[in-house]
Amino acid sequence: MALLLRELGYPQGTDQQTVHWVVSHPEIEIFVAGDPQDRPVGMISFSHRPQLRLRGRVATVDELVVTETWRRRGVGRALIKQILERCKVLSVKQLQLVSPMASTPETRSFYAACGFSEIDSGVFRHLETEEGRR
Repeated sequence: MALLLRELGYPQGTDQQTVHWVVSHPEIEIFVAGDPQDRPVGMISFSHRPQLRLRGRVATVDELVVTETWRRRGVGRALIKQILERCKVLSVKQLQLVSPMASTPETRSFYAACGFSEIDSGVFRHLETEEGRR
């Protein structure tokens, strides 16, 4: 997972403690796609939780990455399909995905082709909780 996260643009990747924490959490799920030799070539993680205003569960795609050599081969679509199937099982009322404003046109087209629609939304972060606090 650390290598996939690095490819996603997070040079620190992750650590063993966080991986254990995430995979043991009941409201976070990770699906990994492998090549014929069972090496990871893609990963999607999503979290789901009840939300009052939706009167049901909301889910968020937290990370989605496919290694560069495996892009445009259906891996990303298969991972999204896996999440959509889980959303049906969990009776999710809304699936969301937050993509950086700097996303490439290809990334935006991919999300649209998978059924996501860009909406007017603001993402706010509390700066004191950021890892590199001043």
